Amino acid sequence: MSTIPLFLCSHIFFLLFLSLRCSSQKTCPNCGSIQVPYPLSTNPNCGDPDYSLRCDPGSQKIYFDSLNGSSYLVLSIMAASQRMVVQPSAWLPDRCVTQDMLVSEGLWLNQSLPFNVTSSNTIFLFNCSPRLFVSPLNCTPSSLCHRYLESSKQVDRKRALQCASALDPCCTFVAGGMPSAYKIRLHSSGCRAFRSILHLDPEKPAYQWEAGLEIQWAPPPEPACKTQVDCSGASKCLPAGISGRLRCLCNKGHLWDHGLGTCLRKKKNTKAGLSLKVSIGVISFFSLAVAITAITVRRSCRLSNLEKKAIDFSRDQDDVNLATYVSQRVINGASMEVVDQRLLGKEPLGDTMTSIKLFLELALSCLREKKGDRPGMKGVVQELQCIIQIVDQEEVSIETL
Repeated sequence: MSTIPLFLCSHIFFLLFLSLRCSSQKTCPNCGSIQVPYPLSTNPNCGDPDYSLRCDPGSQKIYFDSLNGSSYLVLSIMAASQRMVVQPSAWLPDRCVTQDMLVSEGLWLNQSLPFNVTSSNTIFLFNCSPRLFVSPLNCTPSSLCHRYLESSKQVDRKRALQCASALDPCCTFVAGGMPSAYKIRLHSSGCRAFRSILHLDPEKPAYQWEAGLEIQWAPPPEPACKTQVDCSGASKCLPAGISGRLRCLCNKGHLWDHGLGTCLRKKKNTKAGLSLKVSIGVISFFSLAVAITAITVRRSCRLSNLEKKAIDFSRDQDDVNLATYVSQRVINGASMEVVDQRLLGKEPLGDTMTSIKLFLELALSCLREKKGDRPGMKGVVQELQCIIQIVDQEEVSIETL
């Protein structure tokens, strides 16, 4: 009998701890084999409704629905980089025309929603009007779209002949700028089909190019809510922004961390404590800089005796830009490869691994293409404060109790 109260106390303590430390967001269940991270939403009861995807209950496949009725199969989701890869629309039988040309005149994104096409995509337009010869697009015989048709093994010969000819060219451009960040238009007086290649390397044979269209989402605001029941103890369901939509806004003394999807508790600081926190943040960023510099030196020495530069076109394709190298490792879930092991120690704690991963994501967020997607100085300081709280998790836990 004496063990029952102890069990109940432990259980109540655990629930209270979760209510104070966990986020107010609700992550959606997997759709088939694909995990659906917050803020992506596959039903009204989870995620953020502005980040909507559709999970087909029959096939257990997940789709991204664009404007005007077209849908695109989601191939993969990379939560750390806030990106996903979708499959371009299927071909119509025996024609160089894709289904989305007839349904919606190509891909159209709602600019009021947090999705956009990234500059990682090289777009091939096919079966185009002769008037595109005078467009700023590369529609010349040397355009890479011809290599795709001839050597990718993704297009049969009959269709390839329809997709590009002396009168009806194919064209190539890199997406991501306006207006291609929100639409890839197809129409009868322009082009009638498109395909996308991720991180195209012209030095590789066309059959090794990775097909897919990469779409990124903006960092999420606090989760939407209907009543206080939808929010955790660290937040309240209140109107937010110009729209007045109800969201779980963090209580005073807490900060919203979109990376973790949670309201993190701020510690009460004296002036000395604040100075210490800023010092830790500066030291941490310098540590990250040292780690990245170590990568540069190590990889440059291995490649050649050339001067160590952040950008060097004499290196391998993946090593030309150091920022690209680090970004790819984070996207592929290999964040620790870019960190000097001396910073980690032999057996790094979970909090240490989490904090380093968050530092990398914060650093990469400052390199986003669109100015509006990059955090301001105030946001960077807030992120640093949240990360420092994670590093100091034991003290935060005691304070929470």
